[in-house]
Amino acid sequence: MHFQPLEWEMQQIRRYIKGKVLNAGCGNRDVGDTLRGFGAREIINYDLESSIPGAILGPLGETPFAPGEFDTVLCNAVLEHVPEIECVMRELTRVLKYDGYFVAAVPFLQPYHRVPSDFRRYTSEGLEEMGRLHGLKTIEVLPVHSIAQTLGWIAWEWAREKGGWRAFAVYPIVWLSTRLFYKTDMKVRDNANAFQVVYTKI
Repeated sequence: MHFQPLEWEMQQIRRYIKGKVLNAGCGNRDVGDTLRGFGAREIINYDLESSIPGAILGPLGETPFAPGEFDTVLCNAVLEHVPEIECVMRELTRVLKYDGYFVAAVPFLQPYHRVPSDFRRYTSEGLEEMGRLHGLKTIEVLPVHSIAQTLGWIAWEWAREKGGWRAFAVYPIVWLSTRLFYKTDMKVRDNANAFQVVYTKI
């Protein structure tokens, strides 16, 4: 599978990155230079485990941060993997300033992927409802990825699970299609591979 670089994906939400930023569920990939280029003044990387120098370690459902400490909370490809989503949403909303931005990237049309668990998928309406239940107003929901990645990923995971000759047959099709068509199709609003939702705290 080929995907556009994460830095490209984040370009469409760059205007919401400001001030003190919490990279919630940062993993091992440091996107600090990109966030600073967007306007972040300070970046706190936070996750259960991370090899990023200076990252703070701990659970997303209970952080050591003060209420309203962050101008922006970034949560990229994380919410589908946390078991107690209500607790996590409540905590990340708590540490966000009023009029701050909560930006989350979440899957919709993606196969099961365990990292280490995989609990849920989101429609754009489901994202709006989740925000509303936590005192967040949805500013916009943006598509991420292309139909080639959606269909290619599904086909590849199907082939791997079925086994045998299927992976050999599917591999070149998936490799070529996702290599050629990897940029986000901004015209697909309801049936995207993934979404970037932008909330503000009200």
